[in-house]
Amino acid sequence: MVTSALERRQNIVSIVRIRRSVRVGELSERLGVSEVTVRKDLAILEEMGFVQRTHGGVTLAETADERSVLRARRSEHGAAKCDIAEGGRALLSQGETVFIDSGSTCACLAPLVRDMELRVVTNSIDVLLALADAPDINLHCTGGAFRRAGGSFIGPFAEEMIDRMTFDHAFLGASGISHAGRFSSQNVIEAQVKRKVIAASQVSVVLADRYKIGREAFAVYADAETIDILVSDVDIKTQNQFEALGIHVIPVADSREDQG
Repeated sequence: MVTSALERRQNIVSIVRIRRSVRVGELSERLGVSEVTVRKDLAILEEMGFVQRTHGGVTLAETADERSVLRARRSEHGAAKCDIAEGGRALLSQGETVFIDSGSTCACLAPLVRDMELRVVTNSIDVLLALADAPDINLHCTGGAFRRAGGSFIGPFAEEMIDRMTFDHAFLGASGISHAGRFSSQNVIEAQVKRKVIAASQVSVVLADRYKIGREAFAVYADAETIDILVSDVDIKTQNQFEALGIHVIPVADSREDQG
C-alpha cells in the first residue's frame, strides 16, 4: 500500500513508463486511492513534465531512454554550439523583443547578447542566470513548472504567459531534426511551449548542431512550414536539402575544424 503522496506519484510514473498509457480507473485500483486523488496526482505530474493527461487516462510525456542529464548535454559538441550561437547573435538588432529557449545551444546565445539593448523572454534557468545582471537587457521569465531535466519552465502557466506576448525573433533548441524537416523535443509538454512560442514569433530560428540532423525525438513541435531559419554546422548537401524544404539555413564553420 502506498503510504505517502510522494511515493504514490513515484509509483504512477513507474507504471506509466512501463505501460506508456494507463486509465485513471486502473491507477485508482492499483494504488488503492480514489480517482479524484489520482487526478490530482496526475495534474501535479503533468505540471512537472513527467506525464500528459488524456481523456480518462494518462500517457508518458517523454521517453525514459532519451532523457539526458543537462550537464552532459552542455559538454557535448561545445565548440560547435558556440559557433552556432554566434550565428544566431548576428540575426539580432538593438531594441528587439526576443525569446530564448532552454537547451545547451540556446544557453550559449545568452552571454553573447549581454551588451545589447533587448527585451528577452525565456523559459530557461541558464538564460536567466546569464542575463540577470546585464544592464541593458529587459529580462522576463515565462514562469511555470520547473523541469530539472531540461532546465526549463513548462506547463499551462508558461503557455498562458507566452499567449500574451509577441517576439521579433525566437531562438529554439531541438533534440532531433528529421530529414523531412520535422523538429522534435524530448518532452511533450515542453514541445507545447515551443509551439506557442513559434505562433507568437515573427521569425522562428532553430539553433542546433549537425548531430541533431536525422534524429527524431519523442514530441514533434514544428515542421518546415513553421521554422524560418536553421543555424547549424551542416555541410552543403544538408544545407541544400533544408533550403529545398523552404527553411533558410545559416551554415557555420566548426571552430575545431578551423584549428586543424
